Amino acid sequence: MTRKYNKIKNITIKSHNINFDVNAIEMPSKHILKTVERLYHRGYANPSSVYKDGRIAAEMVDRARLQVAKALGCEADEIFFTSGASESNAWVANQFNIFVDKSSHHSLIDSTKYNKSNKPKIIAFPWMVSETGECLRDKYNLNMEGAYYFVDLTQAIGKTNINLNNYPNIILASASGQKFGGIQGAGILYIKKDWQDKIKPMIYGSQENGLRGGTINVPAVVGFGEAIQEVYKMDNKVNFFYRTSKILNNIAHNIQNLNLPVDYQIHSNVMNITFKHLSSATAVQLFDKYGFNVSSGSACMAGSEEPAQAFLESGYTKEKALKTIRISVGRGNKLREAKKFVKILKKILDKYDK
Repeated sequence: MTRKYNKIKNITIKSHNINFDVNAIEMPSKHILKTVERLYHRGYANPSSVYKDGRIAAEMVDRARLQVAKALGCEADEIFFTSGASESNAWVANQFNIFVDKSSHHSLIDSTKYNKSNKPKIIAFPWMVSETGECLRDKYNLNMEGAYYFVDLTQAIGKTNINLNNYPNIILASASGQKFGGIQGAGILYIKKDWQDKIKPMIYGSQENGLRGGTINVPAVVGFGEAIQEVYKMDNKVNFFYRTSKILNNIAHNIQNLNLPVDYQIHSNVMNITFKHLSSATAVQLFDKYGFNVSSGSACMAGSEEPAQAFLESGYTKEKALKTIRISVGRGNKLREAKKFVKILKKILDKYDK
């Protein structure tokens, strides 16, 4: 069927929903937005160019690389910029025979279809699970001799301390900037220095030390660097845990006080709420109608009729997983939003969960 497109109109942006789905995307701070806006107006240059504007852009990329390395406890020349964690995951999948934890992002799970026995073996897992907020770092013996690991840091950055130098068996790690207040379109692949000669490019070109070709997205990369520096400032870290725990605990307290007929679990900045009868797909639409963004799991699995595998790995039955939503909160959320959420939750339960 041919898709029809309407005449292009000017885009008008109305008021947003309250975002209780920051694990899908977190709004950049005013500082990040202003920085990126200035780059588009005054720093719009190709960092591979040799003239002054290009050299300035290259210096900004180098600064971002240093910011990322400092936050993750590694060397700057071990950080390679990509378009996002999915690209980074695909890059690794082309190089290795991956044994992937079933709580991983589907871009990694799906990659195992193309495993070939003649490739080097590597174990892949998410440091923090997107759907549940659970930390999987201690699930694996990261010092086991002869075992090498690829870690998805996408949901962990800004929520837990990460020092890659403490884990010599972690040779690769991926992340996306938009998950912690960066700009969409920038990600990283960490490649341990003594493994870089074993990695082949997926996109050929001279950029990124010849390992990842293509013109670097300077504004998004700079936004990545500024955002990761921002979330690892001590006051921001303390504020994150204080704010998110206060919001989720308030919701939990009110669920108990009002005796609302749902089950819930809290890990890190995530609360999973399981309904008695209402499907998660319907619940997501209802919350959207009432002004809240929530999800039934990873944003990349939206529309799927199957439950997120991470829920099943966490102990949910398939029936309960299909009735479970994820709310995830971040630095920009307010306590008053939690109180409003509970009112909407009660309204939905009274009207639809029967």
